Amino acid sequence: MASTLVLGYDGSDGAKAALRIAVDTAKAFGDRIVVAFGAGVYPIGEDADHLRVVHKMGADWADEALAAIRAAGVSDCEAAVVDARPAEALLRIAEERGARMIVVGTQGEHPVKAAVLGSVPHKLLHLSELPVLVVPV
Repeated sequence: MASTLVLGYDGSDGAKAALRIAVDTAKAFGDRIVVAFGAGVYPIGEDADHLRVVHKMGADWADEALAAIRAAGVSDCEAAVVDARPAEALLRIAEERGARMIVVGTQGEHPVKAAVLGSVPHKLLHLSELPVLVVPV
């Protein structure tokens, strides 16, 4: 049975860079890739329409990632859109799938901004018990 990589993907340049590295790693080690998107919403007047839009965006980005992964030659892949904030979603999916590593991109944000606003890679590096590969743009 193949090992699993969890790829955090949101359509950004950082996510696309992480996707390329995840594909290279999957090819080298025979891993499967689970594309993950956390659709948890921040408390800014949430309503059902807003939640549907966030889920739709996540599903669209997951489809985009799956198409790119398959086009690059990795057929063992799936997507998961989870009702949780991004870092929590990635950790949950990694645990559920028995992943060996989480792969995410970064935009190279300033450390102070990341500390105040919260950066997904930063949170993962502090919370994950698995290796986290952070790919710069």
